[in-house]
Amino acid sequence: MRQIILNLILILFCTSAHAVEVLIKANPHWMDEWKASKVNSLSTGERQSYEARAQLGDIIVIRPDGWVWGGEECLPRFIVVKLPGVTMEAAKLWEESLYDRTDPEHPIMLKVRKYAVPQPYVNQIVGAGTSVVTINLSAEKTAFLNSIVEKTQ
Repeated sequence: MRQIILNLILILFCTSAHAVEVLIKANPHWMDEWKASKVNSLSTGERQSYEARAQLGDIIVIRPDGWVWGGEECLPRFIVVKLPGVTMEAAKLWEESLYDRTDPEHPIMLKVRKYAVPQPYVNQIVGAGTSVVTINLSAEKTAFLNSIVEKTQ
């Protein structure tokens, strides 16, 4: 009996070690509603901040499977996509920001997040009315992973 319990614990531990939860921005940034005249009147620093803002579909943070999210990490602001079979090491790169490293001593942040999920995919999940989606099927997981885009500017 003791051996069975130990085996179950080991199986559960190993399974959760190879799964991640991806927090994705599910609503537009409040600055997205600004008219062109307001954007054109921004100072250089303000314009840089405006251009770098988080946008709908941006991958905000990666956490291990089973993470306890707070009350703010849900609709309408965020969705969580659970990806079994994806390691933390592989997924952590999705948290990177996009920088202009022309001057290596003074990099300039171009985007808060370098990786995003396309808006139609986010809209599909939000339209289903659920804050948490688990992708178990291999084909769906492959489609999700292939949909992640790397921003260039």
